[in-house]
Amino acid sequence: MKTFHGLSQVVSGPSASGEAQRDGATAAFVIGAIAVLLILGALMKILDLKRQRESEAVVVQAQLADAVLRDPALFSLPITPTARVPLWKGSPVTVEVAGQVPSDDLRRAALHLVEREASHLRPDVRIESRIGVVPTMTRRSAVTLGEGPR
Repeated sequence: MKTFHGLSQVVSGPSASGEAQRDGATAAFVIGAIAVLLILGALMKILDLKRQRESEAVVVQAQLADAVLRDPALFSLPITPTARVPLWKGSPVTVEVAGQVPSDDLRRAALHLVEREASHLRPDVRIESRIGVVPTMTRRSAVTLGEGPR
């Protein structure tokens, strides 16, 4: 009977290739987790910036709407300023002024008022006029409705 010595091996621990695979998988997991955290952080920063810009637009829009309502020639006209503040700094704020007025003089007065007020709020404002002139338009005011000062 022949005996073969040295052919049987005793496995005393994990092989070197299995350990390398485990280390590689751990490294990949850690790198992936860091990448996910970085992406989430960037998204949170962008969402916060968007929220800040939207609140700036609301402030600009409210100030301009108040200015239109304070003007005795314009308060009864359907003129609506809408502000949009871009996400990135350095780009101008865009204010769209929409509505209808009975004359071109009132259209120019409304645009001049909005431009003047906007320049007091921010130096970087671009005005877009969407005001239509409708000569047949009747103006509703407190005086024409019989609700003048008492």
